[in-house]
Amino acid sequence: MKHVRRASLVSAIALVAAGLAVPAFAADLTIAMPANQEPASLDGHIDPYQSTWLLDSFVADPLVVLHPDGKYGPALATEWSSNEDGTEWTFKLRDDVTFQDGTPFNAAAVKANLERIAAPETASKQLKSDIGPFTSVEAVDDTTVKITYDTPWVTLLDAVRRTPLWSPAAIAEYGADFDKKLVGTGPFTLQEWVPNDHITFAKWADYGGWNSIMENPGPVALDTVTVNFIGEPAVLGSLVEYGDADIGFAIPAQYVEDYKDKDDFQFYSKGQSGTGLQMVMNTRKPPLSDIRVRKALNFAADQEAVNELLYDGAYTPSDGPLNNSHVCFWDGATAMYATDTEKAKALLDEAGWRDEDGDGMREAHGVEGVEDGTPLSIKYNILHHQEIGEALQAQFRPIGINLEVEQVPGPVQLDRVQNRTFDLMYERQRSPDPLILDQVWNSKWDEPGGWAWTGFKDATLDGYLDKLRSLPSVEARCEAAIEAQKIIMENALMLPTLSQPIFVAMRPEVKGFLPGAEGNWFFLQNTTVED
Repeated sequence: MKHVRRASLVSAIALVAAGLAVPAFAADLTIAMPANQEPASLDGHIDPYQSTWLLDSFVADPLVVLHPDGKYGPALATEWSSNEDGTEWTFKLRDDVTFQDGTPFNAAAVKANLERIAAPETASKQLKSDIGPFTSVEAVDDTTVKITYDTPWVTLLDAVRRTPLWSPAAIAEYGADFDKKLVGTGPFTLQEWVPNDHITFAKWADYGGWNSIMENPGPVALDTVTVNFIGEPAVLGSLVEYGDADIGFAIPAQYVEDYKDKDDFQFYSKGQSGTGLQMVMNTRKPPLSDIRVRKALNFAADQEAVNELLYDGAYTPSDGPLNNSHVCFWDGATAMYATDTEKAKALLDEAGWRDEDGDGMREAHGVEGVEDGTPLSIKYNILHHQEIGEALQAQFRPIGINLEVEQVPGPVQLDRVQNRTFDLMYERQRSPDPLILDQVWNSKWDEPGGWAWTGFKDATLDGYLDKLRSLPSVEARCEAAIEAQKIIMENALMLPTLSQPIFVAMRPEVKGFLPGAEGNWFFLQNTTVED
């Protein structure tokens, strides 16, 4: 009984009074995740991936929390406000919080975190652009922080809700090793990280429950949470079934039927509003510097057939720069590149890529910047979902395109982007806000550490994208987002593939597991495991 939370104790007392059996609770939770979700660094100020921020959230509470209903609630900030145009934000902080190393959480600590993210030497690859180019962060007093911009920044809440706040003292103490010693204010401490294997978190006994996602104040019920990173899909899909994991997070689609609608398991599926599993195109060099080639790839692809072949139709469509389930999706993208292999062939012929020797593969003939006879070979780099690339490879081969599919780790992806040595590169962003379009497509983010990778520059497109950070209403931002999507698709700057729902299988003993507003997020603050 010592591991039962206060609410569970109340329930247990009620059960005893009614003469019913009281469930026992285990103190440990085991989660299996795909190996490709293991971060290169656990410091979310630096690492740019969503899985990093999720794991960080176990250790570090944010200023605000995005609840499952999509509304923001208090965490380390009790209230917040902005001026009318979003150039000045003020956060009021809790006054009863310390970091896990005993140092105070206050306005000075928030200021230090935000300035660390903005500092060039930190090399923040995502949060720097999310939080934006603030002109100043002021600790007005111990519990008041003011952030000022010289341009409207209406989406700041979406940035700070996933920004971990670390102990400045611990950052100074551990230096380059900080990502192995994380110190925040969250419900768990980082106990152990064995790269390519697992991460273990331990309950922080002094946690005050200062996050509105908590049902009750005080420490969490779980003593430990171990996240095992599983590289073999068949193993990941089977661990919950065979009792080797309590939760299988992001299990492969092929294993959905083993858990869905089964009395022995809990199962849920949730979409990820965002960009989908898109492939962005490097327009700086042939062959994708030619819009005709870019359009040909879009006409040659049959994503519905890929979905049926690989996932029994369990994935969802993503026909444009925002996926079809996004509130700001432009539905004109669906019909723009309906599969038409004859049109794809005609465009390639026109662009000078023809099969004149009859070997089935196209070669360059009069293509600017390319030696005649060079085969039409396009590099396709992804972090995961290699099977989608291989399915597209099979679709492109009959029209004379050699698609070179290669799965690479995150650091290699970013290195190739930095050196502009890619053709098609996987780039996914996830958020219900259309702001993610600005991150990927605004040419001002075509810089080291930025996420605008294509090299495409268009003042009209940038103008619509700039509005996504200045217009206060979602409806107005959607209007700008739709216009931006039209320009992106008209210029064939990306190859849409599919959108991946998150499939989660759980043992029935797991209680209080709370999915977030987005499929790739969850909360463990209220979780127990019945023994």
